[in-house]
Amino acid sequence: MAIEAATALSAPNWSTMFPDSQDAAEAGDQWRAVMADLQAAGTLADANGHTVIRLVEFRVQYRKAARHVAEHGTILTSKRAKVGQWNPFWSAMQQADARIVVLESKLGLDPVSRGKTTKVARGKKVSRAADAYLKPASE
Repeated sequence: MAIEAATALSAPNWSTMFPDSQDAAEAGDQWRAVMADLQAAGTLADANGHTVIRLVEFRVQYRKAARHVAEHGTILTSKRAKVGQWNPFWSAMQQADARIVVLESKLGLDPVSRGKTTKVARGKKVSRAADAYLKPASE
């Protein structure tokens, strides 16, 4: 699978990462939600791009596993075996949840770390001599 490069400002092509169109659409929704949260917190930066991509991937995996567990239950039974076994999607859901918690914390999206994160430092505009010659025509 080819994965197109992405920055924190441009969403990747989710259809190349998720063959299922429903998963790709959900990934796009999750991307927009996370980016809006980062923008509102003032912590949106290009350096967070890959972390946001991983967060979105784990959120999609979690929801997919959660749907399967909701439909089939945490214990699966087979016709041949008398003993039930853990649904593997339950384990996938738990692992994705653990990664989501870590990544949300790194990005400052959870309530505990929200106060600890600092806003992205924006460079202050420095006045230069050339600015006097390059004033906009409207002035």
